[in-house]
Amino acid sequence: MIVVPRWFSAGLASAVAAYTSAFAILWIATGRSSLTSLVALGFFGLGFGLSIVRTGRASLPTTLIVLGCGLTLPLLGSVGLDPVRDSYTSGAWYVSGVACLVLVLLWRRRAAAGWTLLAGLTLHTFVWGGFDALNGFGVVASGLLIAIMAAGGSAVARTEHHLGTYSAAEREALEWAAAQAAYQAERQVRLATTARLASGMLQRIAAATDGLTDEDRLECRVLEQTIRDEIRGRRLLSDGVREQVIAHRRRGALVQVNDDGGIDDIPDTLLEPMLARIVEAIADLRSDRIIIRTAARDSDMAVTIVAMSADPVAAALGVDDEEEQVDLWLELERPAVA
Repeated sequence: MIVVPRWFSAGLASAVAAYTSAFAILWIATGRSSLTSLVALGFFGLGFGLSIVRTGRASLPTTLIVLGCGLTLPLLGSVGLDPVRDSYTSGAWYVSGVACLVLVLLWRRRAAAGWTLLAGLTLHTFVWGGFDALNGFGVVASGLLIAIMAAGGSAVARTEHHLGTYSAAEREALEWAAAQAAYQAERQVRLATTARLASGMLQRIAAATDGLTDEDRLECRVLEQTIRDEIRGRRLLSDGVREQVIAHRRRGALVQVNDDGGIDDIPDTLLEPMLARIVEAIADLRSDRIIIRTAARDSDMAVTIVAMSADPVAAALGVDDEEEQVDLWLELERPAVA
């Protein structure tokens, strides 16, 4: 994106102000209206000084002061000039002063005040000297120059906006392409893992001539749940986690592995020790239910592991007790990501 440096804009405005001040001093030196021109020069210095000290949108008090100073310049600066015999070169320095303040107001994003100031100069000159004075004192030329500069600035601003929009669209397209590539890569990994897990059982099913045994049916149920883990477990799955989950299911435990996206921002180098900690935590469990789930992304914890079993006393007495005893409640803290 093209950005005009502050020193360039401030330097250009300062150059115009220096030219205006030199022109005014030369006119004051002639003595035709030294007092009023000196007061007008003071108003110009006040307005220009307030408008140039900062950048960005000018405050309302600053805008009103600059506007008042600019509207005063034609009233005081034209004293001592004859609209019929004189012209811009005769001492109409105030026209350059008003043009300078207009440009500064446009730069400070107060376009309404700037155009109001230019309209005030045009109206004063027309009432004071008619159409000939508008041309002879350079008001028309100043207005055209300001309009051209404003149009150029507007074109540059629109270009910057379009470039920013196109850059944002390009970034979104690249991010989408990267996300699709990552999705396809993860999909291939999941398919390969599923094929590796299911290939043995599928071969046994294909080779069976007398139907499936009870053990085969149990293995099919375990395999179906394992394949479902590849969809729901995502980054919570490693070879060690898969082995432990399958072992617990084969002994009859109900195991849930849910990755809700809470660890998507954790790099693989920090995630591998967490997965190893999960394997260590569930290896020796004999619980009836085991739940491994990611926490919310804004949580201080990354993964929660809960293991529960039915009350053995209630089970021995044959009492249907819905409450379960907690064998394990483990929360893994979210690692600090640089």
